Amino acid sequence: MDLSETRTASGAPGGATALLEPVTAGTATLERTGEVRLTTTTTTTSQELDRSEPSSGEASDMTSPEPQRSNLAIWLVLLGVALSVLLGMTAGARVGAIGIGVVLVVCAIFRAVLDSPVGLVIRTRTVDIVLYGATAVLIGVLAVATPSI
Repeated sequence: MDLSETRTASGAPGGATALLEPVTAGTATLERTGEVRLTTTTTTTSQELDRSEPSSGEASDMTSPEPQRSNLAIWLVLLGVALSVLLGMTAGARVGAIGIGVVLVVCAIFRAVLDSPVGLVIRTRTVDIVLYGATAVLIGVLAVATPSI
């Protein structure tokens, strides 16, 4: 809401105008003495002045920071993927694909057991577990059933 306005000071020579600018928590007055004077009074509340921590009985407006979560799950998954790729390059694509399937099963287990593993939480817990498990089964079946890899 814009509170600024322009008024003509009555009685001022030449119809002088004064622009009243909005200010925070203040008042502007226009006196009819022939000159325009802007008076600003700033008021603050006790809540604005008191920026200290609330005492033990008071509720805090601020939310507490989220606790630090462990990154161990995502590092183990990345290690498993790297090992699966290395196995795929050295021992054959079938072994590498089975390794990726095993990593996906481990992802499903991490998601089921841990509270909220970093990097593995995408959807709800049930949907994540079902999708990780189904993808693991699909990759494993394709790796075993494909004849020439």
